[in-house]
Amino acid sequence: MSLLLETSLGDLIIDLDVEGSPLLCQNILKLAKARYYTASLVYNVVEGRYFQTGDPVGDGSGGTSIYGLVHAIKHKIDVKKCPNRFIKSIGRKLTRDELKEKGRVAAIEMAGMQDTIGSQFMITIDSGQDRALDGTGRDYFSIGTVAEDDTDVLGKINALYCDKTGRPYADVRIIKAHILDDPFLDDPVDLNLVLEQNNVKLMDKTDLPPQFNECARWLSSASPSVEKPREETVEIRISTNDAMAEVDAETEKKRTAEMANKEENSNAVMLEMLGDLPSAELKPPENVLFVCKLNPATDDEDLTLIFSRFDQNAKAEIIRDQETGDSLQYAFVEFDTEAACNEAYFKMNNALIDDRRIKVDFSQSVSKEWNRYAQRKRGVRQDFRSLDHTKNAYRSNRQTMSQLHVDHEAMNRSQSRHKEKTHDNYRSEEQPYVDRRDRNSNRGREREGNDRMRRGRRDRRSRSRSSSISDGKTRRRKDRRRRHDDSERKSKKRHKSSHRQKKRRYRSRSRSRSRSKSF
Repeated sequence: MSLLLETSLGDLIIDLDVEGSPLLCQNILKLAKARYYTASLVYNVVEGRYFQTGDPVGDGSGGTSIYGLVHAIKHKIDVKKCPNRFIKSIGRKLTRDELKEKGRVAAIEMAGMQDTIGSQFMITIDSGQDRALDGTGRDYFSIGTVAEDDTDVLGKINALYCDKTGRPYADVRIIKAHILDDPFLDDPVDLNLVLEQNNVKLMDKTDLPPQFNECARWLSSASPSVEKPREETVEIRISTNDAMAEVDAETEKKRTAEMANKEENSNAVMLEMLGDLPSAELKPPENVLFVCKLNPATDDEDLTLIFSRFDQNAKAEIIRDQETGDSLQYAFVEFDTEAACNEAYFKMNNALIDDRRIKVDFSQSVSKEWNRYAQRKRGVRQDFRSLDHTKNAYRSNRQTMSQLHVDHEAMNRSQSRHKEKTHDNYRSEEQPYVDRRDRNSNRGREREGNDRMRRGRRDRRSRSRSSSISDGKTRRRKDRRRRHDDSERKSKKRHKSSHRQKKRRYRSRSRSRSRSKSF
């Protein structure tokens, strides 16, 4: 009840819907047994929906049922003239949810006409709303589903480049259709004639183990292998294997180069964002060599003398520890030309210097460019500091911002003008001196008025503060006096009340004594 389609892009295993569409499944199994699908072309691919195959002609106009094939071979007539070329459209129709699923195998009716099912079938290559067979407005009869697709054959077919008619530019074919299980015991009459014409020889039961004797009904020991069917009329295009081989060899190099460039650019941009590179487009110099594994006793002069044989202006710099000054055993050698740098690289690598086998490679350092960039940044900061200093100096002399100049020559000229200025504000009639405040008299007046307003505000604030302070002191002094007076009054009241109480006690005691004496 399953079928294996061996295609040029991989293998597909299809579970047939024998219970829902027995007639359609029997038709496709017997055609596979007759090797009718060998080298069959995938002639139409609709991206995101399905692909069609099973037509030996290759354009969707051919194909027949197993009964029409037997009749044509038996009577030696054209398949298209056979009365039983097609079978009836009897079977289970796909539901709405099944129309949206990927890997559904459905029968094809010729031009949408009823009872015109032959050898052609379609397989959906995508799933979802408005995908696969959803939204086509037609009914489709179920043949089965794709159970295994290990090599993503459906995805590869969906990604193929096709022409206007939907045919791929690289031919995709069904190499062979293998039967894995055939539940239909009875074959159509005279099927042996078809097998003989196609050079298909079935296996004997004696060639198989006893538990697999039943498989001898569909397993063949020999079957034809052809490049295309005899009925095919379309033009042969490049095969997918050849196309993939050419693409793999060429595109792999391009892909690796593009990936390397993208990674390098992204790393450079990240370093620029972090502040480690002045620019992402900065590249290391091509006329500098990196030399390592040096002897600690090797000096700059010795290394320069050795590399001067390639360029007389070569400069060698050994990197040393900043605190101790000891050699870190690696250096950079700079040349005037790239040719001299390349020659030194090929001839000095693994050379012996001071009993050490050195290693030479092209430098990947951009430290010099970075130092220049850092120096420029420091210079800009110093310029800003000097600009602030000059601004403060000119502000003290009440000069406008429009007349500020950072260069020292302008400052010297302005100072010399102030020195030569006379009390009448002119030098002579030929070269009269014009005060800058006169040039912008309106601005000067506004500035003086603003200064007066500021001074008046400061005076008023100081007066209000002083008055508020004095008022606060007098207020606190009055409060202290009032509290003192209140405390004195209360003490006097307490003294008077205590004196009265003493008098009352004394009187009461005297009265009690006089009464006791009278008794």
